[in-house]
Amino acid sequence: MPIYKYRREEPLSREEIQNMIENVHDLAVKALIVFLYLYGTRISEALKLLRSDFWIEGKYLAVKIPISKKRKSAGPTVPSHILRVSLDAPFMNILLEYLEIKKNHEKLWEFNRVKVWRIIKKLNPNCSPHFFRHSRLRKLAEKGATEMVLMDWAGWSDPRPAGKYIVATGRFAKKYADKID
Repeated sequence: MPIYKYRREEPLSREEIQNMIENVHDLAVKALIVFLYLYGTRISEALKLLRSDFWIEGKYLAVKIPISKKRKSAGPTVPSHILRVSLDAPFMNILLEYLEIKKNHEKLWEFNRVKVWRIIKKLNPNCSPHFFRHSRLRKLAEKGATEMVLMDWAGWSDPRPAGKYIVATGRFAKKYADKID
């Protein structure tokens, strides 16, 4: 897989996702883009998902995410965790439509990582499959997510990566700027 040489700071916008979705005719690709945007998983985790990993839980679409990256130095990790996104989330209707079509199939996506990388780069040269993850975690941090929430969302056992997202947003500086006396 090629390595991109730029360092993009701002997360993906809804407009960028909308543009990517509008320029694709394959519902499977649209659903994968929406899934990566909403859940921010690693591409390897997304491609391993089965139809049985998804279920409706109240007003949320829950998904059991297999943790594919394990680091020995950070201690033990759980083999999977559950993420929930509101059924009212942007573009969720596309993912739900695809899941309905795939209800009698176990495997959701027939892509490999390289093919997904190429599709995403063709749709948006300033994006990569991993950037969906970065964008989701960055947006969660901007909304006030704690290190523990980011750790749980990303499936990390070490708080250091989460701390980088919180510092990068300047959330704490903004939160306490008016409290200085």
